[in-house]
Amino acid sequence: MANISVSTIKKVKEQADRMLSLLGVDANTNVSAQEGRVKIEIVSADKALLIGYRGENLFALRYMMALVARELLPEGTSLAVDVGGYLKDKEKRIENMVDVAAKKAKETGMEEMLPPMNAYERMLAHQRASKITGVTSYSEGAGSERRIFITKG
Repeated sequence: MANISVSTIKKVKEQADRMLSLLGVDANTNVSAQEGRVKIEIVSADKALLIGYRGENLFALRYMMALVARELLPEGTSLAVDVGGYLKDKEKRIENMVDVAAKKAKETGMEEMLPPMNAYERMLAHQRASKITGVTSYSEGAGSERRIFITKG
């Protein structure tokens, strides 16, 4: 994985700040890089607007920033965008949900169904389930009704 230079990080920060300014959002950004991943953390009084319903605006913002940043970043570098720790909190909630479902599945032998999740959330849930001994996970359903099932095994 290619190292990401300080000047590249500075350019990504400038582009993120410019995009937020064009959106009319007053925000502070912190851009960091580690192990082939660039993370943009945004702090703003407009946190609710930037996150949107169930993170929809945040995912759109990440998509737009990724389009701009891909010209600046080495190939294979991933981009994460978080607003006010929203994604970090969401990851913790999903991990806890999977842990509880896994425990129930192991104890009862019955599969546990998680609520519908978007693709990113499902990926996090599958990753967490893969780290728990004695359970497996699979997805079923389509679109906004796609769910994860945790089973003993």
